[in-house]
Amino acid sequence: MNDVQTYAFGRGESQTPQLLSGLDRLGEKLGRRLRALFEPISGVRPHIAMLDAQVLDFGQWSAQVPTFSSIGVYRIAPLKGQMLLRMDAAMISTLVDCFYGGLGNRPLPARGEFTPTEDRLISRISEGVIARLSEGWTDILPLEIGLVIRETGIGFASAAQPGEQMVLQRFMLSIARDQEWPIDLLYPLSSLRAVEPLMGTKAPVDEERVDPVWQARIANRMRDIRLPARTVLARPNLSLADLMQLKTGDIIPINISRSLPLIVGDRIVAHGSIGEQDGRAAFQIEKLLQGPEQ
Repeated sequence: MNDVQTYAFGRGESQTPQLLSGLDRLGEKLGRRLRALFEPISGVRPHIAMLDAQVLDFGQWSAQVPTFSSIGVYRIAPLKGQMLLRMDAAMISTLVDCFYGGLGNRPLPARGEFTPTEDRLISRISEGVIARLSEGWTDILPLEIGLVIRETGIGFASAAQPGEQMVLQRFMLSIARDQEWPIDLLYPLSSLRAVEPLMGTKAPVDEERVDPVWQARIANRMRDIRLPARTVLARPNLSLADLMQLKTGDIIPINISRSLPLIVGDRIVAHGSIGEQDGRAAFQIEKLLQGPEQ
């Protein structure tokens, strides 16, 4: 007898390679920027590893979260739904200890709320993460990320139903060999679906390296390129009967416009008038066009 499993249409295995790969590219940039955020707090150069983005149910993610954690709920306009930023309580306490000159290895008592000092550090870190996250998203879709509420447990910060599909972007922070904590960004899958086509575009690198020697060589080469330039004095219209009766000596009357086009290649780049200079016919430019016309 074959095993029978329940299946919900529209909620099977999510095939989102473009979405997840785009989120991973954003995560690589964010991971590099987070090092600069945590280094002055920890007093050492931290190591931040980005894990591959994954799709999972909200209930599945909630089961992994310790009872006592820092969880920030954010709106992410113009996307719908809410994003969560989760940080471990042990990480916050350790960073506070390091910030005030400790080694970050003191034992942590069991508790259910953060101290005022820890709250201030949570605000500082959260604002830094969100600011860097917004910078990374600018190349794809500018987001307005605003804090809705910050809680100390998943039971108080339920932003979705247990069966709702979410996208988890996780970074692992370590400041010592035996210390490692997750920093989670959790998005509703339905919200990211709206920008999935934009995720396929390659995000630009943080810093573009410019080679001045190469640019100078290209500029010198381009100066030697020659393009055909011409103007059109008139465009008379002839009937087919007149055209068939043309013979040597016939005169076709034309009207020369006051403003004539200067055509380079196949585009109009300026307008001017015909005149004479040094005994030769000349074209005087009177108006340059902002954008080339056909």
